[in-house]
Amino acid sequence: MSGLLLTAVDDQLELRLRTAFDESLNGDLRRTEDIGLMLEDIAATHPLVVAIGPSVTTETAIDLAGSIDRAHPEVAIVLMTGPTPQLWEQALRAGVRDIVAPDAPLGELRASFERARDAAQRRRPSRGVESGAGPASRLIVVVSPKGGSGKTMIASNLAIGLAQLAPQEVVLVDLDLQFGDVATSLAVNPDQTIADSARAPGPIDTTSIKAYLTPHPRDLFALCAPASPAEADEVTGGHAKLVLSLLAEEFTYVVVDTSAGLDWMTLAAMEHATDVVLVTATDVASARSMRKVIEAFDVLGFTGPRRHFVLNRANARVGLSAADIAATVGMEAAVKIPSARAVPLSMNQGVPIMEGSRRSPVGRALDELVNRIAVDAMDRLPEPSRGTRFRRRKENR
Repeated sequence: MSGLLLTAVDDQLELRLRTAFDESLNGDLRRTEDIGLMLEDIAATHPLVVAIGPSVTTETAIDLAGSIDRAHPEVAIVLMTGPTPQLWEQALRAGVRDIVAPDAPLGELRASFERARDAAQRRRPSRGVESGAGPASRLIVVVSPKGGSGKTMIASNLAIGLAQLAPQEVVLVDLDLQFGDVATSLAVNPDQTIADSARAPGPIDTTSIKAYLTPHPRDLFALCAPASPAEADEVTGGHAKLVLSLLAEEFTYVVVDTSAGLDWMTLAAMEHATDVVLVTATDVASARSMRKVIEAFDVLGFTGPRRHFVLNRANARVGLSAADIAATVGMEAAVKIPSARAVPLSMNQGVPIMEGSRRSPVGRALDELVNRIAVDAMDRLPEPSRGTRFRRRKENR
């Protein structure tokens, strides 16, 4: 175990944890008694895992976990209390990685913390976080179990909105390798695609990957899908993970559009994700499929990324209410996007709503999503000079 910070635990529970690790923790375990200073302690010591013990109420533990996750999304959080279905739902929304009972068998106790440590170690390289230096990158994966739900529309508008807050610090990656249409949604004509990066004669790095990006006039970049479905096979899951990791070192926000359902590319992106946007339309099949996606993420251990449930076409009169969808999915919709004729028009014209109609009802709803993603990182964003970084990137191509 490496980098464990405890709070709200007593001496007996600390001893159990040390025993579970065969007394091998030594200096890797630290303990703080003042939960009010927790964020300062994390910033000073940079732990991989923070454990919140049972000495505080559940409400306090959830609030503290949410504060830690917002300020330090690179840290894996473990709650040491009796798990219940209701607590799991609250904990996942607060960014908790695992829940383990304080009196669990020592092997189970150790396994819980080792899973959390491994998750933190996997996520840190993709965030570009090095001992508190520099802003943390956010890798946002947009997922929908069904085609036609508006996933690409939401991904492209999210990228445009984030670029308005952080010019030149956003890249939109199209991992719908066979039929991705990010290029169409942004009205760009890529000279290079992710397939070209997979065919590169030598290894790619943070400098060479820029050669495959397509600039957009609204201060963002796109890594587009292959020009034909036949080229999709040239991009492996390993290559996709490498590309996302490299981009996360260079950009504050990496937005990933995926294909419908759960394919290997989506799962590869989820290994690096800090946030996942779950997109569902107002129909029973989509809602039930989304419930299965969420359950699959839980089984696969993708519980660390912050989840943002977006209900698209929320005002569609199809006999289902937002409450019905929430009950089926098991989550309340964080953002509800209304139906509007302007949406398909914007996609056909390649002018996202956030670019041309931001003050419309759809634009305001999309703005909510942008703010949910960006609000926790705003204080850490650099003050970019418009055009300077863009010119530098072009010179590096």
